[in-house]
Amino acid sequence: MSLLVNHCPPDLVIFDVDGTLHDTFAWWAPIIRAGVARYAEQQGLEIEMPSVREAEAVVGMKDAGVWAPFLPEGHKDKWNDLRSVVLPMEIKEISRGVDYLFAGIRQMLPHLRSIGVKVALASNCRSEYMGAMMEGQGLRDLSDWQFCLDSEGVECKTDMLARAQEAAGAKKVVMVGDREPDHEAAVAHGFPFIWRRNDRCSIGTADWAWDGDANAFLETLGLQTMASPAPGGPGLAARDLE
Repeated sequence: MSLLVNHCPPDLVIFDVDGTLHDTFAWWAPIIRAGVARYAEQQGLEIEMPSVREAEAVVGMKDAGVWAPFLPEGHKDKWNDLRSVVLPMEIKEISRGVDYLFAGIRQMLPHLRSIGVKVALASNCRSEYMGAMMEGQGLRDLSDWQFCLDSEGVECKTDMLARAQEAAGAKKVVMVGDREPDHEAAVAHGFPFIWRRNDRCSIGTADWAWDGDANAFLETLGLQTMASPAPGGPGLAARDLE
């Protein structure tokens, strides 16, 4: 199958980060559970601990959509307080020298750029988290532009895609993500959408479901493949960064 844009390969690919390039599911649930427990202790509250499935369900969502589900009634408007507890824990985890990128990503993103395809990142996070991701996981050197919720001129992921297209001067754009907001943003712009398949969520109709194999991704976009990419796939074990 080929997913060409107007019969031509794309000149820009926009990737969501968490759950698409980065295996957030490998570490997120214990962090949010610990954060909820710490917040409850600080506030003198009794809060039911979220299950792993409940924790994973909010990965990649926007602001209150991430934090409010874990707060009791009467505290759901204080999601930013919970975020302030959890954010340092997140940053510590992604900055401690463990490689959480899915297998093949470190090879595929530079390959895309080497064959003339620009790479942008679009994430429903804030700049502190994005900065830690860029440095702690090395994504700054693997992409041309990075956009998040407090980037200039951005209020939602749809705005990020517009900013990325403008920055790249691109005419043929593909969006890759694992959550419904990624799909909605692609549809808003009329961009083909590739779903990074996982078993934590479902989305509307995607143009293609990607299981993580780098060369399958490249072939689908009508692009030159790599000679020996690392194998892809969900749920890959984290690796120590050298």
